[in-house]
Amino acid sequence: MFLDHPQRVLNRDQLLDLTQGREATPFDRSIDVQVSRLRRRLRDDPREAVIIKTVRNEGYLLAAQVNREF
Repeated sequence: MFLDHPQRVLNRDQLLDLTQGREATPFDRSIDVQVSRLRRRLRDDPREAVIIKTVRNEGYLLAAQVNREF
């Protein structure tokens, strides 16, 4: 999902739709948990994230450069 939309802020509703095909409920934190797990695997410290950044009140952003080779 992030690789298809680099350098673009994706909000929770968009991420839920892209990953699970549904809309968020008011207290749905499943995207936050998934992003946290992804950061852990990438060893991207959430306090100083350089790969997946949190954009306050908006969503998440893949800040790393993506090179596509076919």
